[in-house]
Amino acid sequence: MTASGLTSGFLIDALPSASAAFILLGAALWIVVRRPSLGMIFFLVLFAFAWRLVSVLYIDVSGPIFSDQLERNLGPGLAAVPIAISQGLVVFALLYSFRRERIGRLVDVDGSRQESRSLPVGISFANLAFLAATLFVAGLCAELLVSGPIPLFAGIERFDYTRLYGGLFHLRLMDWGPMLAFQLGVFFAVPLLHDRPTDWRFVALFGALLLYLFLAGHRFSSLYVYASFFVMPIGAVLTVCREAAARANKILRLLTIAGGVLLGLTVGAVVYSYIVVRGEGDALRAKLTERVLVQQGEMWWMTYDRVFLHGDWGARHAAYKLFVDPFDPARNSTMQFLMEQALPLQRAHHILAQGSAYTGGWPEVFFELAGPLGGFVLVALSAIIFSEFMFLLTRCVVQERFVTCVFLTPILYALSITIVSGMVNSYVQVTFLIKLILALLVYVAEDRWRSSLFLSRRSADCKKEA
Repeated sequence: MTASGLTSGFLIDALPSASAAFILLGAALWIVVRRPSLGMIFFLVLFAFAWRLVSVLYIDVSGPIFSDQLERNLGPGLAAVPIAISQGLVVFALLYSFRRERIGRLVDVDGSRQESRSLPVGISFANLAFLAATLFVAGLCAELLVSGPIPLFAGIERFDYTRLYGGLFHLRLMDWGPMLAFQLGVFFAVPLLHDRPTDWRFVALFGALLLYLFLAGHRFSSLYVYASFFVMPIGAVLTVCREAAARANKILRLLTIAGGVLLGLTVGAVVYSYIVVRGEGDALRAKLTERVLVQQGEMWWMTYDRVFLHGDWGARHAAYKLFVDPFDPARNSTMQFLMEQALPLQRAHHILAQGSAYTGGWPEVFFELAGPLGGFVLVALSAIIFSEFMFLLTRCVVQERFVTCVFLTPILYALSITIVSGMVNSYVQVTFLIKLILALLVYVAEDRWRSSLFLSRRSADCKKEA
């Protein structure tokens, strides 16, 4: 066969994967450019989708490629097609939930929103939140200075630092950090709803958190997650902030600059980790290629090979390992199950016992549970639940239901982690049910309190008019 024939055959084989990937990436780019506020709300998801899809496409068109983590060749194939369809279902659900006519009804026109910005004792929610967050960040810094070596300078991995030196404040940050970042974003952006300048005190606190994470040995994943949760409520406010368009545009420009700085910081952290912490400077290029273009998509490729190409899936076994008998019930059982499927069992358990896990999990978990057709049904259901919850949370931010937002953020974190990494075992835990019940009770209680404030104000206005 001639070289031109080989090239033609390669292009034909790669066309389905490339087309599916470019359509999904184009849709994500359209959201970011034409509806930037929506892009901010779903930055966590859209970025994760784009990265994984590019990785899967790279394996599809460049395979066979050797994976160091799996110790086997991957590709070529059409694995990008089903994952692009799965991601497309989520994007469609998000656009439908956040259609413009529905967003137009988000703003509370009865004026009660402005009556709930202060506590009954006269202290504003913003000042109370700033004081609490400042004390927490101060506690973090004090722990870092007195509890042991600083990981960035001592070349200690973040997992080892948490296990050996992590104090009370550090451990709480590891559990609740992204949710704290979300609250900081809420109080930063909410003044825009009243045509007032944003509260930059909370940006300073967020910057202090990022600096702490950097010093504590955290790299891309942590900085990316924290930044994503911080900009979510900002995007929620900007969806309805038409009267402050000039300020909104300024914020978008500043966030773009801050994102560039964060990207540079992240790249520096990753390079420092490979050269100094892990001592792999000589193989830096190969390691980064493996990390960026292979590891993000390799677990999906294994599921695609098992489920779509060989029909090797079992709902009963998958459900048992996910919900009943995972290797470590306190962690993401999806990745534990996928690693057990992809690696020799002893090696998988050795890696998991060290606190590490591979990248992936969504949408793999749904196809492992329901097969090549039923998996799309589960993907669609998860997309609807996630998008509708995000609309509810946006409504709470816009209407300044601050207490409700606090109790909704643990649920937000669970749903976001599901869409990004496929974690599903958190939903069968009693603690998650308690979080749901508490969030519902708080929502009802805050709604009644806000209504009483509004009625009191209306009654006072009527007396003045009389």
